[in-house]
Amino acid sequence: MKTLDHWKSRFSAIPSTIECSEMRILTCRDHEPPVFVGPGQIGIKSSTTAEFKVFAQPPHGERAIEKIILAYANPYEIVDQFRLFATDYEGTEWACGWTVPRLENRSAAGALLSGWITSLAAHVTAPWVSTESGVELVFQPGFQLPMESQMLTVHSIGAEEIQRSWKMGKHTLKLLGSQIEFFLEPEEDALWVIANTSNDLPHPNLENWLSEPLRVLLGQLIFPRLVARNFGDGSAHVWVRPSPRAFQNASIASLIRSEIVPTPTRFWDLYAALLTLIAKGKNEQGLPNFETNRITRFYEEIVQASQGSRWVLCMTLASVAEGLARALMTPDDRTSDFTESEIQNLKDTIQSWQGSDELKARMFSSIAYLGDKSVGKFMTELGKRGVLESQHQIAWKTVRNKVMHGNLVSPWGTKEEDEHIIALGDLVHRLTRELIGANIQQKT
Repeated sequence: MKTLDHWKSRFSAIPSTIECSEMRILTCRDHEPPVFVGPGQIGIKSSTTAEFKVFAQPPHGERAIEKIILAYANPYEIVDQFRLFATDYEGTEWACGWTVPRLENRSAAGALLSGWITSLAAHVTAPWVSTESGVELVFQPGFQLPMESQMLTVHSIGAEEIQRSWKMGKHTLKLLGSQIEFFLEPEEDALWVIANTSNDLPHPNLENWLSEPLRVLLGQLIFPRLVARNFGDGSAHVWVRPSPRAFQNASIASLIRSEIVPTPTRFWDLYAALLTLIAKGKNEQGLPNFETNRITRFYEEIVQASQGSRWVLCMTLASVAEGLARALMTPDDRTSDFTESEIQNLKDTIQSWQGSDELKARMFSSIAYLGDKSVGKFMTELGKRGVLESQHQIAWKTVRNKVMHGNLVSPWGTKEEDEHIIALGDLVHRLTRELIGANIQQKT
């Protein structure tokens, strides 16, 4: 039994509309009644955008309009912002998140308001809700993954077969105490991912963690369109979330494309390594990270930078490489090449020097960095270990020193700059594989 079977057809059509018997616009002040109440509709315009319209009676009269003005004037003051709740004609109550309503029209009969919303969430209890604790994700539109089982489609006229075709069907991964299934359904432009919870893959983290490795591996902003968090007692939280479009020419952000002819087994080994690192990571409080893992965020930035200028792409790749290298550095790796006494002697020498105080201050500022090993020196050591090659270090030092100080790169590309960008991309991927323990480097 899949909870999202009940919702999939309803939200697969774009554009689509949800008619609501009542919509309520509230502030974050819990003691206050709704500012606006009335019937309306939610319009899903695309996979990333949705809006609402409501014809409402403002219980507060003129004060309601003042609250809208206050929300626009204080966008960072959370208690002045609005939340939207809607009840559709099936009786489902949707939490529509934060919004700032626009007053489109006003008369003695009421006020017509509209605004944008980012997601829809509902708590449901029904016979069609899964009774297993776990999550269901539906990605629309779907995308190709290397599946272990193929799906056969046969077309026939009467008893005569005229065509048969195969496409990827299903893959099952057992990891961290959970069984994770990836599969396509016939005639559906959607990919399903279903997994049960475990001690290592618990609620509410699991629904976010499962798609993070896909963003790193495929180099796309892959987020599920529909999400069900099944609690195992016949109830579930259901979301309709933004699902960004596929980006063109973003292969430099794909970990799997950085390898020559990767096998399906290699893809799933990397997925498992990434998911394990993400699930085992802890925040400053020692708790599992609900927020996106740092590695995933790095790759999201590369995806978006790949759609911009070459200068932005160079800055992003160089910065990501530095961030990944720092994440790899152990306390021993951070140990300076200079002793504390050597650094202190240098400070004493500069302090006793009779000269410009401003120059002294600049020198002391530079000395502050001598207590830790530089990222550049650490990359040199990675080269000695065989993790990196000389072109990676040369590209990083050359490009970083250039672009980080405001020097532009060629907008049309030169042979030398293209080689540096390719080397930077490979540098990022090698550091990533080293971080996740999948350091089988493939020559490129």
